[in-house]
Amino acid sequence: MVLGFIDVSYLHYFGRLDTFKTLFDYNSRMNQSLMVKLCASYYWDPNTQNVITKSGCVELTPNMTRLLKLLVEQCDKPLEGMTIFLHVWEDYDKEYNPRSVRNLISNLRKRIPCLPIENHYGGRYLLHKYRESVPDIGEYVMEILDQAKNGVVITDPNMPDNPLVFVNEAFCTMFGYMPEEVLGRNCRFLQGNERDQPGLTELRRAIIERRDVTVTLRNYTKIGELIYSEVTISPIFDKKSDKLKYFLGI
Repeated sequence: MVLGFIDVSYLHYFGRLDTFKTLFDYNSRMNQSLMVKLCASYYWDPNTQNVITKSGCVELTPNMTRLLKLLVEQCDKPLEGMTIFLHVWEDYDKEYNPRSVRNLISNLRKRIPCLPIENHYGGRYLLHKYRESVPDIGEYVMEILDQAKNGVVITDPNMPDNPLVFVNEAFCTMFGYMPEEVLGRNCRFLQGNERDQPGLTELRRAIIERRDVTVTLRNYTKIGELIYSEVTISPIFDKKSDKLKYFLGI
């Protein structure tokens, strides 16, 4: 019998049939869109809840499997040790012990050495989503934002009154201000005397709760023209400390 272009009897003779079947199965699985690439040649199969490599499945304990499933589902989000404990350990009489979580994370790393799990301050853990190598555009980010066609602003909630620290060219064109006229000020000046808007109430609540929100506001240009603006703000957090750094407004 011939499988592809390889004579299976030849593989039997040289004792390589099992290896070939493993590689064939691996390549077939990799073509399935549901597979999640963890790192290098390690993949997570959410259907079977197995970790697949070219040499076969990685042997994981039930707790490791539950831990990895949780980390994959919450990829790029820091998880509290207590959250991990409650999801992983089925013995609800067991008392929470941070060391148990640390040891489980450590053992999982040993089974999958390239797994990009980060330890965060305060006993939190984050699994980074695998990303293929991409060009480093860090030095161009501000230029990209400045040339965006939509108005973009950044405010700093760690400074008194959450002032503007960045406005792009589209924002300045829309409202008729120069950057130096608005930087260091709170955005409320755009509403003039109309401070009792439903959208503003919702916006203030979202800022306090540190969450995304989209609202429609009545804003005014420098010369007093009314503009109805659909505004979306998003909190920007430091991934390591989970500290709120900025608000991005578009």
